[in-house]
Amino acid sequence: TVGQSIIKMTPQAAFVAVLAASLVLFLFTSRSVESFLVSKNLPSIPLVPISSSQVIVGSLVGIGLAHGGKGLQAGPLLKILAGWISTPIIAGLITYGVLFLLNNVFGQSVA
Repeated sequence: TVGQSIIKMTPQAAFVAVLAASLVLFLFTSRSVESFLVSKNLPSIPLVPISSSQVIVGSLVGIGLAHGGKGLQAGPLLKILAGWISTPIIAGLITYGVLFLLNNVFGQSVA
């Protein structure tokens, strides 16, 4: 899906996507960059967990938008977006169900 369905990739676009993804992953997960910025009295970049798949999809969308939106396929993007939204909801419901079973069926205190 990422390599062909979102946007048709040229070797140059693939290189830019991987470079952009690696730069974003490095900046938002590097303690040394944060320390450097703080030492220079600059605002630090928050260190946050980042999904590499979300970063690469975002970089592909950015490449598509840089080309005026031509070639971006809405169908695969909507499926990816639906997965990003539904996954935490489903995980939360499963967790709630397991905790309910532990608390009410097995008598385990979940606090």
